[in-house]
Amino acid sequence: MIVHICLLGTLEVYREGSKVALPPGTRLRTLLAWLALYAGPHPRARLAARFWPDVPDSSARASLRSAVWTLRGTLGPASACLAADRSWVGLRDGCVRVDLHEFNELAGGGHLHEAIALCRGELLHELDDDWVYEEREAHAVRLAGVLGDIAAQAGAAGDPRTAATWARRRAALRPLDEQAARDLIRRLARAGDAPGALVAYGRLRARIMQTLRGG
Repeated sequence: MIVHICLLGTLEVYREGSKVALPPGTRLRTLLAWLALYAGPHPRARLAARFWPDVPDSSARASLRSAVWTLRGTLGPASACLAADRSWVGLRDGCVRVDLHEFNELAGGGHLHEAIALCRGELLHELDDDWVYEEREAHAVRLAGVLGDIAAQAGAAGDPRTAATWARRRAALRPLDEQAARDLIRRLARAGDAPGALVAYGRLRARIMQTLRGG
């Protein structure tokens, strides 16, 4: 049985096409997201220390055992996908699909539009752990690259309007990226949208001036 875990947007889990109701509690959801994002078995001691750092080791390990038990119950018939023994916890290879990993594989294989279709929002946008922020930023950079590649393909195919549309999405995703802003201005101009290009230029100029003023 395949479990599909969605990290792009709100954390969601699907079992045979049906959405699984996740228990309340940020800690358990964060643990599941970690296991989905980082494949392979993880030492129990390390997981306990990471997710329950402010309690004694024995209490942290007990909390991890409880979380694993809850996750097994949540997955129900698909609980075999969660591998756990006295030393390790992880999701089994071959029975879990993770949309972020699929995005990376599709993008790396040149299937750019299919990769974009998986993006429902920013990575794990309801979670606020430090490692989530780092992974969210890394994914945003990869996504911006894909958007830029699609814009370039449209431009090379002689479709400047579509190229400008994708460039606009890239610039909106990375509002502080000067290169993305410059690319948007150039593609809007090529698409014949002079007013739009002027607006984009004005925004870029304002950001540069603010930076120079130390704002």
